[in-house]
Amino acid sequence: MNSTTLFSMALGLQSPWQVNDISFSDDGSTRKELHLHIGFDRGSRFPDETGVACPVHDTVTREWQHLNFFEHHCFLHCAVPRIKTTDGKVVTVDVPWSRPGSGFTLLFEAFAMALIEREMR
Repeated sequence: MNSTTLFSMALGLQSPWQVNDISFSDDGSTRKELHLHIGFDRGSRFPDETGVACPVHDTVTREWQHLNFFEHHCFLHCAVPRIKTTDGKVVTVDVPWSRPGSGFTLLFEAFAMALIEREMR
């Protein structure tokens, strides 16, 4: 099993999503970062709001902060597909690891909320 497959499984990604590339940045300071680049299978179709599978029109690059990997900050990067819906609108596909418009993954947000809840007791 290679590292891209391992991280795809760890993130719970399902087809057509997968980790395509992994990079680790070390600029010589104490901050080191893990960057996971997520993609989708070429020719994939994504459902619009009516459930019809639509082809990819283009993509927009997005980034999310994820939970730390050991002590290193972790970021997910993805060229998120935009589809042309059956009524002719171009809309961005919702990704399974984050809420629309958020810069954090669902797991990061859940962890942050658990910390806040614990401190409010």
